[in-house]
Amino acid sequence: MNRSFNFSVPFILILIIAAAEMATAIYTPCLPLVAKHFNVSESLVQWTISINLLGLALSGPIYGPFSDCFGRRAILRVGMGLFLVGSFFSFLAYSIESLLLARFIQGLGAGVAVVVAFATVRDLFTEQKSAQVLSYMGMAIALSPGVAPILGSSLAYHFNWKMCFGVVSGVALMIFILLFTWMPETLAKKERSEYSFTSIVRGYGRAFQNGRFLTLSLIPSLMIGGLWAWMATLPVLFISHLDVPLHDYGYYGFSGVAIYVMGTFINSRWVRRVPLRTLLAGGLWMSFFSSVSLIVAGYLDFNSPVLLQILNFPFAFGLALILPNGTALAFSEVKEGRGTSAALLGSAEMAFGALGIFLMGILFQGTIIAIAGVMLGCGVVSLILFYSLPKREEAEVVISEVSH
Repeated sequence: MNRSFNFSVPFILILIIAAAEMATAIYTPCLPLVAKHFNVSESLVQWTISINLLGLALSGPIYGPFSDCFGRRAILRVGMGLFLVGSFFSFLAYSIESLLLARFIQGLGAGVAVVVAFATVRDLFTEQKSAQVLSYMGMAIALSPGVAPILGSSLAYHFNWKMCFGVVSGVALMIFILLFTWMPETLAKKERSEYSFTSIVRGYGRAFQNGRFLTLSLIPSLMIGGLWAWMATLPVLFISHLDVPLHDYGYYGFSGVAIYVMGTFINSRWVRRVPLRTLLAGGLWMSFFSSVSLIVAGYLDFNSPVLLQILNFPFAFGLALILPNGTALAFSEVKEGRGTSAALLGSAEMAFGALGIFLMGILFQGTIIAIAGVMLGCGVVSLILFYSLPKREEAEVVISEVSH
C-alpha cells in the first residue's frame, strides 16, 4: 500500500541500520589490537564478529513476525534497547569471553535493523519505488561502514580500541530516544497479523513455500557472505601481513565504500528505466570478474594493498546493484507477512555473513587467495540461482512505466 512519504521514517531507519553496520565496521581495524590485549589468536578475535552476526541471524525470525503482529515501532524499540545494552557492555569488556557475550547481545538487538527496516520500506512503497528508496538509503548507510574504520583507527591510535564501543553506545542511545519521540507507526492495525504461535508458524510456512522469494533472497544473502569474508579478514591481511599502518587502514576501507556509494547513486537513477533483473545480473557479473582478478593477483604474488583494493572496486560496485535490486525483487513476490519474509531475508544475510567469516578462520593463510575464493564461490552460486529462476513479466517493469 502506498502512503505519503514521511521523511522521519527513512531517516530513522538509516540511523538504525547505519548504527548496526558501524558496530562492527568501527571495530574491524582493531582486531589485531584486541588479540594482543587479551593475548589470544586473531582467528578467535574474528569470532567477535561472527557471534555478532549469529545474534542478528537468530533474532531476525523473532522480530519479523512480531512486527507483523504488534507494529514496527514497538519492535524497533525493543531491539535497539538490546543493542544499547550490548554496546555498553562491549565497552566494559574485561576478557575475550565477556566481549563475545556482549557482542552476541549487541547482535541480538541489531537484528531488528535490517528485518524491520525492509518491512517498513515495503509498507510504504511499491516494488520499483522500494528499490529506489533502498538505493538512496544505501548511499547514506554506506557512509557509516566507510567512515567508521577511519574513526575506529583514529580512536584506537589516540585512545584505545574500547572507545569504539563507547561511540557506538552514544549513537545507540540517541536512536533509542528518537524511537520514542519521532518515529511514527507504518503498519496500520487493520493490516497486522493475528498474534498466536499458530499464525507465526503459518506465516513462516507461507514464506518457505514461496520458492521465488527464497531463491531471490539467497542471492543478496550469498553476496553478503562474500562481503563479510572480505571485511573481516582484510584488516588482518593489510595490517598484520602487508604492514599497513593502523591509522592508514581506514582509508582503504573508505575507498571501497566510496565506490559502493557511487554505485547506489547510479542504481537509483537506472531503476527508473532499466529492469531490476538486468541490473541484478550486471552486478553479479561485475562481482564475479572482480573476485577472479583478485585470485589471479594472489597467485601472481601481486600483494600491493592499493592494487588489491582497486581490483575489489568492481565487487563493491556490483554489490550496489545486487543488494537493493535483489531485495526489491524478492519482496515483490510477497503479498502478506512482509515482516516474516524480511526476517528470513535478514537472518539469511547474517547467517551467510557469519559463515563467510568462519570459513576465513579456517582457510586464511595470509594472502588474498582464500578471501577472493570465498567471494568467488558466493558469486558463482548466486549466478546459478539467478539464471535458474524463470523471468516474471511484472519484475521487468521499470519505474518510468509504472509512473504512467
